[in-house]
Amino acid sequence: MRAVELAARLLLALVFLAAVIGKLRTRAGFTAFAGAVGQFGVPSRWAAPVARLAVATEAAVVVLLALPATVPAGLLLAAGLLGVLTAAIVGALRRGARPACRCFGAADAPVGPRHVARNLALTVVALLGLLGWAVSGPPPGPAAALLAAGLAVPLAAVVVRLDDLVALFAPAPSRASRPAGRP
Repeated sequence: MRAVELAARLLLALVFLAAVIGKLRTRAGFTAFAGAVGQFGVPSRWAAPVARLAVATEAAVVVLLALPATVPAGLLLAAGLLGVLTAAIVGALRRGARPACRCFGAADAPVGPRHVARNLALTVVALLGLLGWAVSGPPPGPAAALLAAGLAVPLAAVVVRLDDLVALFAPAPSRASRPAGRP
């Protein structure tokens, strides 16, 4: 079960690290993220502080997951943060709002059910990691650690680039539905 914990730690740490870097890479990126926070029902005067808190919490998840002594706290914080983010997305969708998903910085795809599913899946990963930690046992051997990393790294890439993958495989709009003047 320690290999499950390791895979969960790696996957979540990579996803949250990509989220932090994506939002903080440029000042404009963070400003866009803070603006998106306001579209989720957060009052405009609180959007920037809530955005800073979100990024700080994501960074804390990465640090907590990197330190063996704080892994349970990191997994719990990840699950809690994912729950809050999922509730914000569901709330926006119920109000009929489709703000941009600035989860990883610059992407401007509107939130939708796939973002809820993604967050719920990551919450399950965090809880499975916690279960793997609780069951304990010896540290994973080299083969199990390599398998955990070999699973976590590509899955993290899929999570981070989910909107791009969906756009890549989405059906192309028909000629009749394209705006006038565009091929």
